[in-house]
Amino acid sequence: MPVGHAEASSCSKTISLFLIAWEDHMKHVYPTTVSIFALLAAAGIIHTPTVWAAEPASLGLEEILVTAQKREESMQQIPLAVTAFGGAELEELDVASLQEIGARTPGLVFAAFSVGQPEIAIRGVGTKEDGASASDSVVVSVDGVYIAARTAQVFDIFDLERVEVVRGPQGTLYGRNSIGGSINFVTTKPTEETKIRLRQSVGNYGRFDTGGLLSGQIAENLYGKFSFSRREHNGYIRNLLSSEREGESNTFAWRAALRWTPNENLEVILGADGADDNLGATNREPVGGKGALHGCNCASNPVAVNEALGGAGDPWTSLADLEGYTDRDVYGISLTINWDVDWATLTSVSAYRNSDFDWLEDSEGLPPSTAYVDLTGSSGNPGIPLTAPATSGFSFDISDAAVEDVEQYVQEFRLTSPGDGKLRWVAGVFYGYENTNRTEAFYFPSLGLPDGLGSDSISIQENTTNSFAIFGQASYSISDALTATAGLRYSYEKKKMSAAADVITGLGLLLKDFDPVSASKSWNNVSWRAALDYKVNDNILLYASAATGFKSGGFTGSASTAARAQTPFKPETATSFEAGMKSDLLDRRVRLNVTGFYTDYKDLQVTRFFQPVDASFGEFITENAGKAEIYGLEVELLTRPVKGLDIGANYGYLHAKYTEFTGLPSVTDPLNTSFDGKRLRQSPKHMFNAFARYQWSLGNAGEMYARVDYRYQARSFYDPDNNPIVDIPAYDIWDARIAYLSPDGRWEVAGWMKNIGKEKYRTHIFSQRGGDIAFALFGDPRTYGASVTFTY
Repeated sequence: MPVGHAEASSCSKTISLFLIAWEDHMKHVYPTTVSIFALLAAAGIIHTPTVWAAEPASLGLEEILVTAQKREESMQQIPLAVTAFGGAELEELDVASLQEIGARTPGLVFAAFSVGQPEIAIRGVGTKEDGASASDSVVVSVDGVYIAARTAQVFDIFDLERVEVVRGPQGTLYGRNSIGGSINFVTTKPTEETKIRLRQSVGNYGRFDTGGLLSGQIAENLYGKFSFSRREHNGYIRNLLSSEREGESNTFAWRAALRWTPNENLEVILGADGADDNLGATNREPVGGKGALHGCNCASNPVAVNEALGGAGDPWTSLADLEGYTDRDVYGISLTINWDVDWATLTSVSAYRNSDFDWLEDSEGLPPSTAYVDLTGSSGNPGIPLTAPATSGFSFDISDAAVEDVEQYVQEFRLTSPGDGKLRWVAGVFYGYENTNRTEAFYFPSLGLPDGLGSDSISIQENTTNSFAIFGQASYSISDALTATAGLRYSYEKKKMSAAADVITGLGLLLKDFDPVSASKSWNNVSWRAALDYKVNDNILLYASAATGFKSGGFTGSASTAARAQTPFKPETATSFEAGMKSDLLDRRVRLNVTGFYTDYKDLQVTRFFQPVDASFGEFITENAGKAEIYGLEVELLTRPVKGLDIGANYGYLHAKYTEFTGLPSVTDPLNTSFDGKRLRQSPKHMFNAFARYQWSLGNAGEMYARVDYRYQARSFYDPDNNPIVDIPAYDIWDARIAYLSPDGRWEVAGWMKNIGKEKYRTHIFSQRGGDIAFALFGDPRTYGASVTFTY
């Protein structure tokens, strides 16, 4: 909107305040927020008259534009399975992390060992390996920049234009490590008109979140923006040993951008972002074992386990004797140039990113114990004292720590044809460089044994990856209704790693001492895509496609021996066949998208912690499975039956099982090494989510809306043998929100509640002792609060 003299003066004062906030944010944001609101009131901005829209809103559902094919297109007119969330919807849902997006997307399952160690799977295709040379199955990108560091892929969700989740292999346009799909975060660009947005939320557990955005014109043809988000709470966990709260969160994230448009053919965007996260302990807890655990017959009941150990039978209470933490610093800078040369647009994307990650976790959540533990019953290793039966599981301390630093450079050049011809194409080249230094430590401080017989060891890893690709994709309109698409990509990469292990004290359990060793390996791949789509009419699209993708090979992280560290595992590949319908029906009041798919998945990289028959303890290994078969159905429905009422539902059915996989023998069941017919990790058979939202008028007093969300996820397994104790049981969660909107549309006051039923659901799990005992993380308890948002 044009800004008058008085309003410009007010905006100038507000800009000054934002600069002060940026300079002093590490001191504290709360006083800054109060000052901003006070200045806005004093400057008169909040009293600027705006005419309330008198005309009724259209009943038709809004068009959603996405860039899943490297150009801006209508989501309903492309032959891809895409779920998109707009920035306004993300704010309304109070979405703060990728986990909450996963809960609302069919086929997307999110888990995390910690905030810096995510495990993302789409349609059962995911990654557990977290070593220095690990690769992902799902590409996560921000404004076209691939985020290579897993420690940087989970970040605060704010100041976004949209999030796009593309399901199925995307090897042609996204290249390596998009074998499962891609998740694209698109941030808002600096605006030509002045825009100010402020958000304040308070809630239980001491929640205090503050966010802001300032965007507008700086000089002729030059526009800028700055946004920030700070989130705090006191922790959801009560430690019964110390009587203190744990699991606190204190995070700060920011984004800044300059956009220069010297003429109508050239756009230059310089962007920067950063985050400083300081998180408290996790609530890792024992959830059962195959035998009696700590003297209670409660092997499969996590509540009973907690109670038997002296807890409150609550996953949000802890008996851990070590308070862990996660500290993370992330920053990046990017330069994007779009130059229109009439017959095509030349795009250059250059970026540098850095992530520093420091993490410590009490990995078993147990209180201190002096009881000795049997490490002989399953290993046959004499010489370790035995005063407890083998079925007692762990009664000693275990903690895990990791420090990781990742540097990344990315350069992509891309030519994109105009979008209005019969032939539309995109072609480009890509180069990427990644360097990862990771040190992981495993502490077994007592083992319940005499002094000096504990075990502390560290794994030191470094990996450098250089990758190159050339790609192209074209769509040709055979007729007004029928379009054919074909794409091809050649990828080359080389990984060079070095590793060492040092047993600092005591027994060499998880790791054995070995001096630094190195190895390197290169791979290449040709990925392709072919599709046909047919427009039945302007509102119905039918399509069929075939596509391939691959995930890089690599080396096992935290390898137990030098030989294991130097042995590479192969890349994995997938060929997917997909057919679907996209439709906007009944005057665009009903949007129904249906996708069926079949994937032939080969050389799967399976990471597990198991105990070899000839070892004194377990070890990590990543090995290639032969084949898996994946097929399923996804349905997405959005309706607007009457004015103000939106109802939506998504459903995903997934069959994902190994068809050829014989693993190395484990002490738990040395004669049964076949995993054929077992479900893949993170592949629940059913996923469902639904919402209802109703907005109504209060006349001249403004408007209100109420929203209820529901989501369900069926049981899933986290070990390839589908060990019944290493699972995420089925769960369902309800959320609700009610809000008031001022007549001028600038103020929103909302009350909200998440996990209304206080569902005790797991978000991650791993096993020890060859799968005899399991430890899980749990999701957030019931939270509630209020939010105030101001927009100018």
